[in-house]
Amino acid sequence: MANIKQLSDAGPDGTRLGQSAADLVSFWGATPVAQQAVVTTVDSTTITTVKTAAITTVKTAAITTVKTAAITTVVTAAITTAAATTNTTFQGLIDAKVRLQALAINRLVAEMRLKATGVNRLSAEMRSKATGVNRLSAEMRLKGLGVNRTLADSRSGSKAVNQLITKTRTIGLFAS
Repeated sequence: MANIKQLSDAGPDGTRLGQSAADLVSFWGATPVAQQAVVTTVDSTTITTVKTAAITTVKTAAITTVKTAAITTVVTAAITTAAATTNTTFQGLIDAKVRLQALAINRLVAEMRLKATGVNRLSAEMRSKATGVNRLSAEMRLKGLGVNRTLADSRSGSKAVNQLITKTRTIGLFAS
């Protein structure tokens, strides 16, 4: 056996082992190792990929909080066995996912309503402008009719003048 020192004296208050994380410690005859790194907080913004093939056991008793806002996908087909507490956890995750999707849908609906309101405003504005264009068009038609009347009047006036010239020529008062 290796050079391992027994520290426990079976005292009622327990035994403290190791002075730093680098001290090698073992329990119940196992090989001594340095203190393992323990993750106490995981910031989900730093996680990009979790390869589920590498995960063999997740002890849900150690999980105290799961922030569902950071969960985007739960592939339930990959879950083969789940205890009742785990199942309720996953159901909670699925419920949270559904709530997030409902919120996203509601945001899209609100955004589309705003866009529809904008389109309706533009449509009303275009109708108003079309009414103005129609008024201008009607006004121009009226002015065109006025011009046509003036032309007709001048034509009829020139007919009278032509008739007068013709009569004065036939009488000999006006030379051709």
